[in-house]
Amino acid sequence: MQSCLSTVKALADETRLRILRILMTGTYNVNELVAILSMGQSRVSRHLRILSDAGLVRPRRQGTWVYYGLTGLWENESRPGFLPSFADELSANPLPLAAADDRGIKACLGQRRKQAEQFFSSVAERDDSQRDEIEGPAEHHTIIDELLRCGGEELGTVVDLGTGTGRLLPLLGESARGVIGIDGAREMLDVARRRCEESGGPEAELRLGSLEHLPLGDGEADAMVANMVLHHVANPLDVLREVHRGLVPGGRFLLADYATHELEFHREKLGDLWLGFDRDELAGWLELAGFEIESERELPGNRRRPGVFVIASNRKQVCKETSGNGGLV
Repeated sequence: MQSCLSTVKALADETRLRILRILMTGTYNVNELVAILSMGQSRVSRHLRILSDAGLVRPRRQGTWVYYGLTGLWENESRPGFLPSFADELSANPLPLAAADDRGIKACLGQRRKQAEQFFSSVAERDDSQRDEIEGPAEHHTIIDELLRCGGEELGTVVDLGTGTGRLLPLLGESARGVIGIDGAREMLDVARRRCEESGGPEAELRLGSLEHLPLGDGEADAMVANMVLHHVANPLDVLREVHRGLVPGGRFLLADYATHELEFHREKLGDLWLGFDRDELAGWLELAGFEIESERELPGNRRRPGVFVIASNRKQVCKETSGNGGLV
């Protein structure tokens, strides 16, 4: 009863409801929430503390930054049982300042995307050793290839998301009838095009576009690979839902990315928006986006490079209907 009362008290404030509605779209740090809400930092921090004490939000440290997201209570039908339906009601009946909050969210995510785009436009022409540091270790590429081929059948169309300089395209071309590389930086695609021409391997189609709005038709791809790119995107769940849309039912999705780490130079030098991901957090996002995990592999890290995990999943028939809880942590 006491837990239920503290939850109700925490919800009995318009500002805290605004914060919860914002966190349904993703995870945000305090400075971002201050900008979205147009409110002082001390006031925002006080409301976050109340929501955290009630078990409704949870902070997650990313290096020197702290991000806030919704807790698993919002997806748990048993305790308190009204929260999932409350979230639906909050989404369906916007608060008075919802339009202003939505503009703030759009501006915040836009700034994250701009930061990533500017970084990758600037590094496209770096030498291979510098690009390798950005794109991650190559050891897991053999795991990606193995998991793609595990069905024993030739794949149709395989899409390399955030293809960058196209380092993975020749390998994917060996397993598929057609390969598409997508990236948001034209300069990166120019390098990828030259790499493909020089390799003499299967020809790949290169498309310019955002991962949050993939330049793909519904069900156009038989398989997709997100190789070391999710930590560069503004809202990972949006990308996963786009992957679901672009895959055929039952299509295969391979995700390789960093495990959670504290190497702050990855943000400062390598343009990372996220310092890796917690495995359970990522599994929750995949479930929300409509995927079923099939297998997982993990490579250990070292002092300079975080560990890497590779998750193979399949697209379910229908994406799970939720209240848009992209901030589940």
